[in-house]
Amino acid sequence: MSESKTCVELPILDISQPLQQSSLSSLAEACKTWGFFLISNHGISRDVYSRIYMLSHQLFSLSSDTKLQLGPSSFSKTYIPHFIASPFFESLRVDGPNYFESAQTSADILFDQQSSEFR
Repeated sequence: MSESKTCVELPILDISQPLQQSSLSSLAEACKTWGFFLISNHGISRDVYSRIYMLSHQLFSLSSDTKLQLGPSSFSKTYIPHFIASPFFESLRVDGPNYFESAQTSADILFDQQSSEFR
């Protein structure tokens, strides 16, 4: 019995070049079909990427009760738990116009103003 594998090419958005209409069409299709895409040549160093990954892991490893302090029933409503939007992911959003202040407020609530890592 032979097993056939389908190879899917994830769209890549190279931001080192000016965006073309064809890139935007490909990006829109990727968002509709897959919900994500790969960004290349973004200039983010491996060190910064590793730090963001570590902090994200720390954030989403908090207990559900802690994260729900920012959940749908809270004043800020910035944390979206599993099964609200999707069974596969949870998210924490920041709002403008002052994104830093929004993120700082969430960090202060989640970490009781004790974590210097999120500052």
